[in-house]
Amino acid sequence: MVVLFGALLVSCIFPLGLYFYLKTARKEDKEYQKDCWDLLWNGFLLGFPVFGFSLLCFLAFKLLHLGDNWIVKLFFSNFVLKAVSEELMKYLLASKIIKKNHAKISFLDLMAYTTISAIGFEIMESFTYLFSSNVGQIIVRGVTNMHAAFGLIMGYLMATGYKKNWKHPVLWGLVVPIIIHGVYDLCLSEEIADTDWGLLSLLIAFICLVINIVNYFFMNKARKDPYYTDPLFAEASQLSAIENTESQK
Repeated sequence: MVVLFGALLVSCIFPLGLYFYLKTARKEDKEYQKDCWDLLWNGFLLGFPVFGFSLLCFLAFKLLHLGDNWIVKLFFSNFVLKAVSEELMKYLLASKIIKKNHAKISFLDLMAYTTISAIGFEIMESFTYLFSSNVGQIIVRGVTNMHAAFGLIMGYLMATGYKKNWKHPVLWGLVVPIIIHGVYDLCLSEEIADTDWGLLSLLIAFICLVINIVNYFFMNKARKDPYYTDPLFAEASQLSAIENTESQK
């Protein structure tokens, strides 16, 4: 158990490293620093609403007798009980901070919020693997940092959608990570893991590792570009500035 706990501590290095890196975007902004901490802590507590949402979906699934078909049951278990419940709860948590900072949030801020929410959940979930995994798997999960990668994808797509006036940017930000997450869990299921399709889960884990690495270089460059650092919602920002000016008169 001591060895497993040591592996857990090692696995937290990469998620927490990304968390502290994201916080450096606004070192002097105390509100931003507090928002980041709140997201991390509440992300850690997301296990409770995720469990509650999954339980309700499971009960509805049983009442509708949808589990008679093993294929439907397999997809429901991996896409709804796992992927949808986790990604939706992570988004809803981040959306509170996004809404609060609507007038000043930037492209990079939005990415940071969705990612930190995911990092908190990642760390919480790592604790549960102490009782159902081994040292190698725990460390690999931490290194690949998959939940953070899903958060980065979610935030990037949402911010891009807002910038380019896509229809339903939040939907894009949710659907893509849910599909990737669901496919990953599906390929790890007992019915598929031992087939050639099971290798797809390894590919997705590797892609998530690459996303985390590429993100570091992307954000380093983006922090110098007004496209990514200016307020994402210009009209709200201008209105807020006018209100602040009038209140000071």
